Amino acid sequence: MKCVAITGIRSEYDIIYPILEELRTAGHEISVAITGAHLSGVHGNTQSYILQDGFTIADRIDTLLSTDRLVQRSKGVSMLIQGLTQTVEREEPDFLLVVGDREESIATAIVGNYTDTLVVHIGGGDPVYGNADDPIRFAVSKIAHLHCCFAKEYAQNLKNIGEEEFRIYQTGNPSYVNIDQTKYISLDILAQELDISIYEGNYLVLIKHPLSSEFQDSESQMRITMQGLERFCISENYHVVCLPPNSDPGSQVMRKVIDEYSSQDWFHPIYTLSREFFINLIRHAKSLVGNSSMGILEAPHYRLPVVNIGNRQKGRLNAGNVEFVEYKIDKIYRAVEKACCDEKYRKFVSELENPYGDSTAARNVRKAMESVDLQDSKWYVKKKLCP
Repeated sequence: MKCVAITGIRSEYDIIYPILEELRTAGHEISVAITGAHLSGVHGNTQSYILQDGFTIADRIDTLLSTDRLVQRSKGVSMLIQGLTQTVEREEPDFLLVVGDREESIATAIVGNYTDTLVVHIGGGDPVYGNADDPIRFAVSKIAHLHCCFAKEYAQNLKNIGEEEFRIYQTGNPSYVNIDQTKYISLDILAQELDISIYEGNYLVLIKHPLSSEFQDSESQMRITMQGLERFCISENYHVVCLPPNSDPGSQVMRKVIDEYSSQDWFHPIYTLSREFFINLIRHAKSLVGNSSMGILEAPHYRLPVVNIGNRQKGRLNAGNVEFVEYKIDKIYRAVEKACCDEKYRKFVSELENPYGDSTAARNVRKAMESVDLQDSKWYVKKKLCP
């Protein structure tokens, strides 16, 4: 088979990377269309990681506008649809592979639908409330031809909205392959390589993104988050390793707040990390704080406590490791203290049952794709469009 994967940001690439490696190892023809933040120097020019992984680049499609205005993403989708259409016409793939709920997923679904190219959607059926991405994810599911879901509940959600059962596979989260196959790096070596003061392991990782329905409050929300973490770190002699927000509207003012704290001894902003260093940074961390989907989807595999601040990620399946708190300094302080210092709670998290599968997920996706008869019209024509 011939497959083109579409990716616009590092987090989604790390989910699909094990799938691409699985397909490549099995002898299938794989290439990647790169767009969005991957091509941005502000966001670390992360296309370099894709090149290091040795994948053929089918296209580079510039779509990321440097603005905090809401029009940024819809304009980006329009540019991606035009560019990706040309990519598909030239490459003539059997499959388009995309993950999640961002601009790349809806643009890929639209292009696949109109060019009669099968779309494999990774991560469908996963509800999130309050973000523009949630309806996009379900719109993609209504257009895509093959669904690879992270959890049993998410597969059922797709059945509930009328998707045909033969299209739906419960595969689990492919990013666990990365975690399990990444070489262990000791804390001392990690601290030395990153040149940050985390030798005692007394640190947490902060990953925080804007929420589309509250993007006007992004600056104040980030400031309250930082004030709560500052109080905790000074009180408990902890450090924060901060990874930057995504490219959504509101991210620029969040970066401004992050920069204000960059000179603090307890605060260590890092703007891009290799997969090896990132995974080991999380392995040694005491907790994850912010509102990243990683807290929901990947942290259970690490058995890592998570403090999710605000409404982003609400509605998703919680393995039991995530505590949601409001934008109040005292509540953030107490929740982070519990996550990092409460040994009874930490033991509970270490023994949780993960609903998002295991490291077989990439193989499950490959088998699902290989089960498709490319000559059978049932895969191309969606007959059941409602329950």
